[in-house]
Amino acid sequence: MQFFQDLGSLLERRWREQNYSETVFPTIAATALEECAPHEHVDPWDIIHWLNTTTQLPTQRDVEGRFGSPPLTLYDGPRFRIDTYYWLDGTTSIHQHGFCGAFNVLLGSSILSTYSFQLRRELGAHFSIGSIGIENVELLQKGDRRKILPGSQYIHSLFHLDRPSATVVIRTHQSPCVLPQYDYHKPYFALDPYYREAGMIKRVQSASLLLQMRHPNTSELISEALSCSDFQTAFAILELAHAMLTNQPLERSFGLSTGKDTFASLLEVARVRHGELVDLILPVIEEAQRQRNIVQRRSQITNNEHRFFLALLLNVPDRHRILDLVNQRFPDQDPVTTVVEWVEELANTRMIGSQENNVLGIQIVDDNFLLVFQCMLEGKTVEETLHVCSSGEDAEDGGNIPSRLEEHYLSIRNSLLFGSIFSDLSANNATASNTGPAVPGGEISAHSLLQPPRV
Repeated sequence: MQFFQDLGSLLERRWREQNYSETVFPTIAATALEECAPHEHVDPWDIIHWLNTTTQLPTQRDVEGRFGSPPLTLYDGPRFRIDTYYWLDGTTSIHQHGFCGAFNVLLGSSILSTYSFQLRRELGAHFSIGSIGIENVELLQKGDRRKILPGSQYIHSLFHLDRPSATVVIRTHQSPCVLPQYDYHKPYFALDPYYREAGMIKRVQSASLLLQMRHPNTSELISEALSCSDFQTAFAILELAHAMLTNQPLERSFGLSTGKDTFASLLEVARVRHGELVDLILPVIEEAQRQRNIVQRRSQITNNEHRFFLALLLNVPDRHRILDLVNQRFPDQDPVTTVVEWVEELANTRMIGSQENNVLGIQIVDDNFLLVFQCMLEGKTVEETLHVCSSGEDAEDGGNIPSRLEEHYLSIRNSLLFGSIFSDLSANNATASNTGPAVPGGEISAHSLLQPPRV
């Protein structure tokens, strides 16, 4: 399209004047996007029309569609390119880039989260351990633009709210000085998703074969692999084993824990070789499970407000920031009341093909549940919540209110959806019945990270 040819020529002239310094390219790209304002001059569907009719398609750098659905290269120069990415239900991993530039929201809106990574220990060139912390969460809307800085200067994720969304991206082809291009797995791991080592791949594939066919010597053979593997390979095998061993519907229906017991034994095998580093694996796996759970639920939801709420649950680690962002997007509404209404609406929404009562995955969502949820959003202690529930004008069967309160409180605190945003309350106001899994993502001691692995 001529618009992007002109934009590419403008960028080429300005960058050449700066001797193609990558240090200044993000500023040059962001300034050009501000001046040219693609969202004001380009219809995303005109781009599709151009794609269908042009006889001179620029070289498409991402033919397989690894980023965007689809990604389209609109200008391809010797040092940089201009792409447009379309999204329906796209949610990016927490990642950094091996390139630099800037992007502009062409259509729709998204939640942008930025992170920091405090490196504690490198395990080879493709895997590092440290602490991942959230820096900022913001709502991006049509016309907003941001610089893309290379490497760990810009660790981020995007959750696209509208179906569809589209983004114009100006980017260099590659910045070798900031490779590898890490993905980050909260709360501790940074790994290179493009690393392809035959031994690791084949060991993981073999473990998958054994687990799927339920070979009688599965535990022994996978234990053998773990006892000989580096930490990155061990993590990949254990991540696969957790998914296949602990998610057995038949075992859940009969209250069995055979798969979980097997996985626990595999963790102990890995511990013999890698020591306390193995303690970091389960929180990473559980956080990934939480993220997949929310993304799966989001795929069943088309209401933009509900998708916005799930985006916050996926990306925002505490209730204070969630309420601030709700207030930012809906300034004329009380954020607590708004969130409670969303929860009630989602409680009446079923997932297609699911046996769960609702899209929240919570069995009982009644008036008492909603009242407890509201109190927790307001930061009330368990005792304060009990007082509010007990003094309600519509309270019935008052003698059972404390037990119902505690049941709802624990179900909210331990929920995959809500547990992380109430971690401050569960830490400060734990009751005597403080059972169930801890919310992943706590602090890890430097001692655990810096201990040398066992040989």
